[in-house]
Order: sequence, then C-alpha cells, then structure tokens
Amino acid sequence: MHRPLATIWPGTVWATQAKHAVHLTFDDGPDPVVTPWVLAELGARGMSATFFVVGDQAAKHGDVLRQVAESGHALGGHTMAHEHGWRTPTATYVQSARASLDVVAPHRRSGTPLFRPPYGKFTRAQASALAPRAKLVMWDVLSGDYAAKGPRGAVAVLRRLQRQTRPGSVVVFHDSAKCGDVLRQVLPAYLDWLAARGWTSCALDA
Repeated sequence: MHRPLATIWPGTVWATQAKHAVHLTFDDGPDPVVTPWVLAELGARGMSATFFVVGDQAAKHGDVLRQVAESGHALGGHTMAHEHGWRTPTATYVQSARASLDVVAPHRRSGTPLFRPPYGKFTRAQASALAPRAKLVMWDVLSGDYAAKGPRGAVAVLRRLQRQTRPGSVVVFHDSAKCGDVLRQVLPAYLDWLAARGWTSCALDA
C-alpha cells in the first residue's frame, strides 16, 4: 500500500478489503478494437471491471462506451485529454476532470462517481476539489503493460502481476491501441490465474 501518498491525497482508494476478489481497472479507452476484446475476455469468465475513460476518446467512440456499460462494468472519468495534474493549473485540471465525469454520467450505474488521475498524479488542491464529487481511485498493482515490448515483455508483466496481486488489489491495465498487443498476451492468462486461485474481479462500484 502506498501509505505516504495516501496521506498526501486523503480519501483516495488504493485497495479494498475484498477476500476473494480483486478489482481490475482499464485506463485510457474506450478503443474500438481493444475494448470490445477486453469485454469479451471478462464476459467469458463472468468477471467485471472498472473502465476509466478519457473524455475525448469516449466522445469519439460512444458506441463502445455504451457497450462497456451494458456489459455490466463500472465507468469512471480520467480527464478529457489525459492531462498531467502536476503540469496543469488547478482550475483547468478540475474542469477537465469534471467534464469527463459528465461524459460517463448517462451510462454510469448508481453510486458515487469514480475518477482516476492520469499517470496517478494530481495535486492536493486538485484532489480536494474533486473529492466532494467523486471517489478518487488509485491502485496497488500497476501491470506495466504500457512499457512492455514483445513476448518477453508480456511474460515480465504477467509475472509481476502474479507476484504482486492480493485479495482486494486494484490492478491497472490500459485498453488502448498502444497496449493492445501486450494485453492480448497477458490478460487471458492473468484472468485464468485469478480463477484458478478461486478469485474473481469485481467492479469498484459494486
């Protein structure tokens, strides 16, 4: 658990107390090719996840956004254009974050809205401004799919996931075109590994 960061950003969620489940999350979509594939893999195993979508991407691919919601998964905001909180003025960042929450609102299930900062980086002021309107979700397991290359990289990602995942973990993947090749090599094996341990994945708004 990232205790020092949890102190800097009070109220952020890093993991849960789930006993037999983890919480898979997918950032930076929706993508018209990768996201439907992810939905099929999750659906084949009866698992649910949380998708933190970039507002501009969601506007381009509204049909995919609807597909995510209709498949029973949770949706959260991820700013409109993947802004880096440390490099963006507070007012500008908060406006973008709130706009991304508005994009997913018509498709979101009941409960507290969810938001994740791109790169996992926002300031205390930005977090404080957003906290009254959304649950701020971080993670305790980062797959590293965005940095992996080729079969060896995919093997390293899978091993890292298996080593670090615990019940209640919030796990980050990316359903983007950039990560599609590695995701196809890693996700099915990881989902099967979870199932073999008697674990599942649950959406964070469940």
